[in-house]
Amino acid sequence: MIEQFIDSLPEKVRCTDSFENGTKHRKKDKALSFPYIEHNQLYKKYIAIDIDTPGSAFLWEKHGLPPPTFIVVNPKNSHCHYLWQLRTPVIYTEGGRRKPQQFYENVDCSLTRSLPGADPAYVGKFIKNPLSAFWKTIRHNAEYDLEDFQEYIDTTPIRKRQNLVWDALGRNNTLFNNLRFWAYPTVKKYLNNHAGFISAVEEQAFEINSQFISRSDKGSLLHKEVLSTATSVSSYTWRNRYGDFRRKGIMQLPEDMPQKQKESLGACYTNKVRSQTVKEKIVQAVAELKAQGTPVTQTSVSIRAEISLPTIKRNWNELAQQFNLYA
Repeated sequence: MIEQFIDSLPEKVRCTDSFENGTKHRKKDKALSFPYIEHNQLYKKYIAIDIDTPGSAFLWEKHGLPPPTFIVVNPKNSHCHYLWQLRTPVIYTEGGRRKPQQFYENVDCSLTRSLPGADPAYVGKFIKNPLSAFWKTIRHNAEYDLEDFQEYIDTTPIRKRQNLVWDALGRNNTLFNNLRFWAYPTVKKYLNNHAGFISAVEEQAFEINSQFISRSDKGSLLHKEVLSTATSVSSYTWRNRYGDFRRKGIMQLPEDMPQKQKESLGACYTNKVRSQTVKEKIVQAVAELKAQGTPVTQTSVSIRAEISLPTIKRNWNELAQQFNLYA
């Protein structure tokens, strides 16, 4: 099992001895000496669960679950990571199929629900390295097909409905704003899987739209309107996926940095944030115009977004390529 674990890792592995010190890609042989490593996110060979409960090494047995291949125990507080090895990895590259991915995600969620103390927010990227002497590792000679877990848990997906923030301007704005704020953190889970992200955004868009039936006198939006908004959000979010959507307007600078340097960096950061906000307004305006069947022109976007025409013109080439406005 150890050999298979090592083989499942890429040639360069992101690792760290403490998350306060940040993470770094290192060659596999060196990375395996670190306490925390990122297991392969493109070919998922393991289902990883984080148990934040003391004395949880045998919690799986108490709740009638199959034995994890690795139980990696923190000797200081006896919290654990459970790792179940799969016979066949689930592919999350561009060519990966969504159905196996959804099955994997359903099993992951069901295992988490079945274990008291399991962290539902844990995304399974960084794991306690079972080869590190920093931890105590319990091993079982066990590997599984995803179908095997159906003997132990209910893998039926539970659809968690998003609590919508309603926009006074109507359903289109409500869909757009709720979808984009959902997409910003979600895109970080998809790495190079563009097609998987597009599919997830569309699924979430139609889930939000389904709530309009009971929450709006006008009912749900047309299929084309929803799809147009999903396309706009997924396109914009994917192109900006390496940005930090959650910390706009926040800048952490060293206290001993000279004041003039702080002011200069602050001004640059403020301009960057302002520019990002303007682009979001423009993208929203284009999405709404396309959804309503209104011709998308520089003038119509300027009026809809309430942004000056010269600003629209500066961003027009980028917009035209993003939304295929030349077609």
